Amino acid sequence: MLLGSVLCAAAPTSAFAMFLVGRALQGIGCAGLLIVTKVILADKVNLKENAANNTVFTIVAGIGYSIGPVIGAYLTETSWRWCFIINIPIGVIGLVLAHFVLRPELLGPQEVARADGVPDPALSQTLVARLSTIDFGGQFLFLFGMGLFVLALTWAGSYYPWQDVRILAPLVIGVVLLVAFAAWEYLLLPGNKLSNRSPTKKAMIPMKLLTRRNVGLLIYVNLVTGMAMYAVLYFVALYFTLIKEYSAAKSATNIVYYMPGLGG
Repeated sequence: MLLGSVLCAAAPTSAFAMFLVGRALQGIGCAGLLIVTKVILADKVNLKENAANNTVFTIVAGIGYSIGPVIGAYLTETSWRWCFIINIPIGVIGLVLAHFVLRPELLGPQEVARADGVPDPALSQTLVARLSTIDFGGQFLFLFGMGLFVLALTWAGSYYPWQDVRILAPLVIGVVLLVAFAAWEYLLLPGNKLSNRSPTKKAMIPMKLLTRRNVGLLIYVNLVTGMAMYAVLYFVALYFTLIKEYSAAKSATNIVYYMPGLGG
């Protein structure tokens, strides 16, 4: 994320490709940070403490979503580069604190184990063995499937007609890959074909979780709140800026009024 911020801040106005690469690195880095944060919050705590940790994290994130666009808007009025420069010192401080404060408190690397829980002292504990526990196949199918699906919905009606092959091709291929992803994850369940071939590989999404009521409810709540949040932060912001012709700072300030409702 830091490297992406540096590239974006330093990108000449004539080098849009450099800016796009920086934004891509920022996206990858921020996605990783979100997951690592969730892992750290759940480390060495019971379910009750984990729920409390996530509540605090959600409150802090909500405050960030509220004031972040306002700060960013005022920075943009000075120079758009400051929106990326501000990440650099905060990120460096975060790296230092994570290494010296958090690292000693965490469980650390865990032993490679079978997905079905059967003890096997003969399992390798090398770096290659640890990498083999990652569900690369599931990640590939999900990312490309969802990416093509979203791309088709983004282009359809805006750039090309719905019946255009440039819409139908990514839409059909995306759906096929998502179906293949669901099948792949099912086959990775303990006792199934792929799990038997790679007993230490952990499924990207354990399918059994999706059949539980509480998990399904949480997924639904996250989907709805996510849709509402990005509708406000993206589309409403565009409305204020392009239709109402507000300044960046005034647009961002108006968005803050939506945040208590989202929090509720």
